[in-house]
Amino acid sequence: MGYSLETTNESTNNSSRTTYKHVQRVAVIGAGVAGLQLAERLRNKSSLEVCIFEKTSKVGGVWSANYADFGLQVPKELYEFPAFPYPKGTAWDKFPKGDQVQEYIEAFVAHFGLNDVIKFDTSVLSLQKLERGWLVTHARNGCDEATTEPYDFVVVATGMYGGASPHIPSAPGKEAFEGDLLHSFHFREREQARGKRVVVVGGGKSAVDCAVAAVKGGADEVTLLFRAAHWPVPRYILNLIPFKFATYSRFGHALLPTHHDVSDLVWWLHALLTPLKWLVWRLVELIFRLQFQIPGEMLPNSRIEIDVFTGGQILTYEARDMINAGKLKLCRDAIERYTPTGIELQQQRGGRASIDCDLVVYGTGFKKSYDYFEPAVQAALQIQRDGLYLYRSMLPVGVPDLAFLGAEVSTFNNILTHGLQAAWLARVLSGDVALPAAGAMQRSVETEMHWKRTWMPPTSARASIQQLHMPKYHDKLVEDMGFAACRKSNPLFEAMLPYNARDYRALFGLPDRTLWMRLKTAAVLLALLLPPLLAAVACVGIYLLPEEPPSAFAKDTSGEAANMDEPLVARQASPVRAGVVRHRVRAALAAAYRTL
Repeated sequence: MGYSLETTNESTNNSSRTTYKHVQRVAVIGAGVAGLQLAERLRNKSSLEVCIFEKTSKVGGVWSANYADFGLQVPKELYEFPAFPYPKGTAWDKFPKGDQVQEYIEAFVAHFGLNDVIKFDTSVLSLQKLERGWLVTHARNGCDEATTEPYDFVVVATGMYGGASPHIPSAPGKEAFEGDLLHSFHFREREQARGKRVVVVGGGKSAVDCAVAAVKGGADEVTLLFRAAHWPVPRYILNLIPFKFATYSRFGHALLPTHHDVSDLVWWLHALLTPLKWLVWRLVELIFRLQFQIPGEMLPNSRIEIDVFTGGQILTYEARDMINAGKLKLCRDAIERYTPTGIELQQQRGGRASIDCDLVVYGTGFKKSYDYFEPAVQAALQIQRDGLYLYRSMLPVGVPDLAFLGAEVSTFNNILTHGLQAAWLARVLSGDVALPAAGAMQRSVETEMHWKRTWMPPTSARASIQQLHMPKYHDKLVEDMGFAACRKSNPLFEAMLPYNARDYRALFGLPDRTLWMRLKTAAVLLALLLPPLLAAVACVGIYLLPEEPPSAFAKDTSGEAANMDEPLVARQASPVRAGVVRHRVRAALAAAYRTL
């Protein structure tokens, strides 16, 4: 089962490439933003039969139900379907809460008529590999009778944590504890904390959000208990500059640890400028420390440019203000054991040996499981201690007719990433994009794995983490599909302006605004040649022009790749640079950068 990874010459490479001409029926597991976008793309580009299995009664995945007060960390333009902008006529918050995001997702489903391809309240029990395709066993919730059906291709679109079980660290004495234990996923209403002494365990965003919600819910006392602190990222740097200019732009991406898939010149430029990059990040840390008034107890040990890949969190000042007001207490420690009235601490810092509490909420993440696969398939997936490494974060090289969409990738704009993944996979299945040989895909996977392990903190999800390296990942998907990676109207905008879903709208059949934006930019430059008063008037007039291009300037390029006579071959990631000496130099520089 699977591909042969041995390749000796070009003819062998060509013969080992896989095709999907046999695919007629596609099973998608999960009706979150990933699975829904794939269904829309497959129905748009092909005549494939698509069926989505959703274990709940709603679309939306994590947005249909989550912890109290959950919502977007980012403004809505940074969480938008590339094929479906936020509908006009509805008053959307700038930072929508969960119920508004759910409303938006349901509008997407209604617009594209996807409800008829979804089997709600249906759980997938097992996947059995056939020589071609899969046997999918599923059952209605609460029904003992299961149904088994053949599908030619299976897509796991359960999200990074969908289908995973809540992770609650073990500690002795739980049975004797007279209070309540909850995972953040089950802390649905802030009123659950009313009148109680609450301990929230964890240092990530969900833990901070739950602690803030508990204070708002009228808890008598709230303590945030954490082992490691993470850097908070403000919505506005210096209370002036939207964070997206630093985190969603190519300029911000250039300040990160160097990506492995760059040219020799770019790599050496990054190496030359490493000290300057290091100084920039130290300045950023100083700014954020002042903005959030971070107390010593919450000061992270890791550098921010590394921490954002494992614990980055975009926060408001609510937690800061509650800490300063004494409404939210901090404790950097861990649970040693439970007692009937609370918890005892491991390190007992500051002389604090225990905390009395009535409610413990764990914001400690989820544990992934692949048990729905047979043991032979799990072995072929080659699951590592730091996650599941896949080609383009989607395809397991050793298991054909299977993809993970949005389930093994994490970026700062997941909905856009899932949309681009959906467009890429739809083109692969329809034959518009031909995959490289299996050996080349495996080398690409291994190159990324070794690169991440040289600098990225070890976590159980390291394989899936792209985060701020999102622009490079998006570039690879877009170039595979035959489109230009650079989507802005001019070089200055390309370098400095944040990317969002609307930059990719042409790939999804919507009008391309690039020509219109270039004309507006040229008009501004010409206006600057006029006398100051006229220039100001002209610039205001240009600013007031509609954002959407007139039909004469709207260019639809969504079918460019599909209209080519030959399928595009997904470009391979850059191979490991020639020469053992050079490889050692890179490893040494990476190690030196980690110790700066």
